[in-house]
Amino acid sequence: MNALTIVTLGLILAVVAESRGITGGLGPQQFAGPGEQALVQTNRDAILRKLPSFMSGPFGPLKALVYRKQVVKGTNYFIKVKMMGVQPRFLHVKIYTGLNNRIHIKDVEVRAQYDPIEFF
Repeated sequence: MNALTIVTLGLILAVVAESRGITGGLGPQQFAGPGEQALVQTNRDAILRKLPSFMSGPFGPLKALVYRKQVVKGTNYFIKVKMMGVQPRFLHVKIYTGLNNRIHIKDVEVRAQYDPIEFF
């Protein structure tokens, strides 16, 4: 194979990997739907318990905005959540759903509105 063929194959593989997501890596960002909103709503109390100590209530409704997911032995959902209220805040919430359908809130971070969703 010549160098041009190798470079072309490499670019094709990179495009395919980016479009489908890498196994174990984060998938593309998508708008949150009813399923992601339900994950946030049903686990609201657990999410609020994971907030940093400097944040105090009362807390308004939580609205799932966008998410990325990672397929592992189950699924990790990385969801950007808007905490409604007088001064809206934005959270990144990591929720694990296991193969047995058990749900666990892994982590919650206070972030800026336009922070991208990344591993945490």
